[in-house]
Amino acid sequence: MVRRTKVSTGKAHELSNALPRCFENGVSLPLKYQKLLVYFVDDVLASLSCHPSIHEDLRMGLVPVMLHSPQLMSACLALSAAGFLSREILEVEGVEIRRILSHLQTSGLALLRSALDSGERTETLLATCLIWCLTDVFTYRQGISSWQIHLQGIGALMDGSEAHRDFATPSGSFRSAMRHLYQLYLSLQTLPHIPTVKRLGNSAQLCVRASQNFEWTSITSPEIDGFLGYSNELLDVLQQIDQLSRSVSGNEAQSISEADILLNKVQGMISRDTRSPRDISICTLLSPEYNREFALCHQTFQQATLIHLYRKLYHHPSGSQSIQAAVRSIEEMVGNMIQGQPCHTWVAMAMPLFTLGCEAFTKKQQAFTMDKIKKLEDCIGSLHVKCIRQALEDIWKVRENLGDREGTLCAGQLLGRYCIEDLRSRLIVWCS
Repeated sequence: MVRRTKVSTGKAHELSNALPRCFENGVSLPLKYQKLLVYFVDDVLASLSCHPSIHEDLRMGLVPVMLHSPQLMSACLALSAAGFLSREILEVEGVEIRRILSHLQTSGLALLRSALDSGERTETLLATCLIWCLTDVFTYRQGISSWQIHLQGIGALMDGSEAHRDFATPSGSFRSAMRHLYQLYLSLQTLPHIPTVKRLGNSAQLCVRASQNFEWTSITSPEIDGFLGYSNELLDVLQQIDQLSRSVSGNEAQSISEADILLNKVQGMISRDTRSPRDISICTLLSPEYNREFALCHQTFQQATLIHLYRKLYHHPSGSQSIQAAVRSIEEMVGNMIQGQPCHTWVAMAMPLFTLGCEAFTKKQQAFTMDKIKKLEDCIGSLHVKCIRQALEDIWKVRENLGDREGTLCAGQLLGRYCIEDLRSRLIVWCS
């Protein structure tokens, strides 16, 4: 159900202007950090938001807490520095961004470890872990990822089935921001890369534990989530497809039967949503423009989920009628979306665009996808989008070298057999 409250952009603007110039102990906040704070509040959080009200939730919820938490402050400043770096801004106030980022990573992660070692258990620390995860995504430090370390931090916060009962339970703006951050944590699973299953197996368990102990797991619902841009029930199906594709079973008939069940489920969702558009979970009255954008975003994820299903469970070639029908649907919907702008659903489009590119075997399809990837890069300003672009170029090169101009190969073969080592070296983020 859409809740009808007005977005107070004035308050958010006032918050930006009221950012501190000194620490709580009276020490002056260096100008370089002041600029990073403003960039974080006004730009980085906008690049994570599908709608201005989400941006406001994050600003009004995170910033006041961040100003009283050295751990969270360090993580947010590091994410801001990563955003500068991805925009090819190499220095601020005469200091190299890489030096600033390195210092923040050293000092900030030490603060986080100290808090965890002391036994502190707060949602603020969980937020800190999530922001550090996102910083890894934005910086794409080749060969160096603290993703698993942050997951272990989240696991430590969740340790013990009763631990969450001792946590502070904030209300109001911070609680809203935390809900969005948890959805962010889930959405990281749909960012495109080749998963290293054995190494990341425990991460999935930590994610489940986090959702159970904080009681944030949404009941699977057809409602479109205002942060994700698609429904939680669709995320659930993506995870089921991934799990089924990874399972090792000698019973092929049973695997096909389970795939058929999922296929019918997705097709049923698409048919249902065509007849009756979904409500959008967002705390503001949406304009017709945004209603349309959320519907298109959700539908592109549905079609991308179909492609994942056909590719992973049925091993259909890229040129098959089933996959190409979904490709044409995505191309049509993407072409009708507002592209390349923050605070629009375009910020959520990494997975559908990468899925589209994996199935592209003609120059026309590849050019279309690359144009949209460029607009995603302009919108988000994250180095992981450059990784997506490079990965697609590598996949297309492999397809060309194999002489596949008709889409006779399954994209899963290209991803799984020919490019996996190269892609692993390029892409850090875990997804289905």
